[in-house]
Amino acid sequence: MKSEDKENLLSLYKSRYDEIGHGVRTLGWHGQEDQWLRFRILCDMADMSGASICDVGCGYGDLATYLASCGKDFSYTGVDINPAFIEQARVLHPEHEFYCVDIIEEDFDLRADYFLLSGAMNFRVDDNIKLTTGMMRKMFQLANKGVGINFLSTYVNYQKPHNFHHSPEEMFAFARTLTQWTSLRHDYPLWEFTQYLYKEPQAGLTSEIRGMSNDEPASANDHASS
Repeated sequence: MKSEDKENLLSLYKSRYDEIGHGVRTLGWHGQEDQWLRFRILCDMADMSGASICDVGCGYGDLATYLASCGKDFSYTGVDINPAFIEQARVLHPEHEFYCVDIIEEDFDLRADYFLLSGAMNFRVDDNIKLTTGMMRKMFQLANKGVGINFLSTYVNYQKPHNFHHSPEEMFAFARTLTQWTSLRHDYPLWEFTQYLYKEPQAGLTSEIRGMSNDEPASANDHASS
C-alpha cells in the first residue's frame, strides 16, 4: 500500500473514532449483527477448535470475542496497520497478542493454522488488485491450513466512490493460481462474498478420488451411482 493511501485510511478511521468513539461503526460496519455474520461465514471454512488464528486487519480484536462466544478453544493473534486500533485491542484482549504491522511491506513471519481477513480490502486505493493479490499470496504463504477472506462484490446495485468491489470470478481465478483447493461463498444476505483457500483437499472426498493424481480428473461416469 502506498504511503498516501495508508495515511488516507488512517485519517478516515481517526475521523470516525473522533465522531463515534469505540464501536463497530468506527470500523465501517453497520452493526454487530452484520459483523458477526461475516465472522461466522469466515469461520465456516473449518473447525476452528484448537486452531491458531491470525486476524489480518483485526481492528479491536472483535473476531476473538466472536470465537470466544462460540465456546472455541483457540490461539489468536491480531495484526493491523492502525496503531490506535492495536492499542485499544491490547486493552480489551490482554490474553491475546497484537501487532501493528503491514504484513506485506514489513518483516512478518508468524505462522498460524488459519489467516482470516474481514473487510480490510474494501477501501479504494491506487491499485486494489495489486494490494489484494499480494495480501492473499502472503497470507497463504504463512498459513498452515488455509485462508479465509471476504470482499465487497461487483454484483451490487450501486458502489460508493471510496469503496472497491472485487469481481468474484477474478478472485476465484487468482485463488486457483495459489491452490487447487478453493471455494467461494456468495450465498449470504450481504453485498459481498467470501473466498476460502486450503492447503489440502477438504472432507467429503472418497478414498478413490484422494488417491488419484492431480492431473487425472475424475469423470462423471467414473463415479456415477448404479
